[in-house]
Amino acid sequence: MLFIYIIAGLIGLILLMVFSFVIYNYLKYPPLRKEEPGFKYVYVEDDGSVREVSKEDEDYLNTPFHPNDGARPYIKLGYKQRTPDGSLSGFIERRKVPKRTNIRKI
Repeated sequence: MLFIYIIAGLIGLILLMVFSFVIYNYLKYPPLRKEEPGFKYVYVEDDGSVREVSKEDEDYLNTPFHPNDGARPYIKLGYKQRTPDGSLSGFIERRKVPKRTNIRKI
């Protein structure tokens, strides 16, 4: 009988660990967007809000730059990524913005 309690406890512990891992990953890496209409990039403001890019920004992002050109746009790899000076703002691919974050029109 003790053996059954030990096995049940181990199974419960394993399920708790798996559930905790899933919740942790969901909070740390929120689900991203699927393909949406609009320009490929959006802009993350310093307060974390996201807006569509203007026509000038769109032209700037479509300009070919040399990889070592200091004037090229800063494109974030992830929503929470910060610039070297600690700012949250920057361009990011639309699909990398979390689903629950609203993208404001301009």
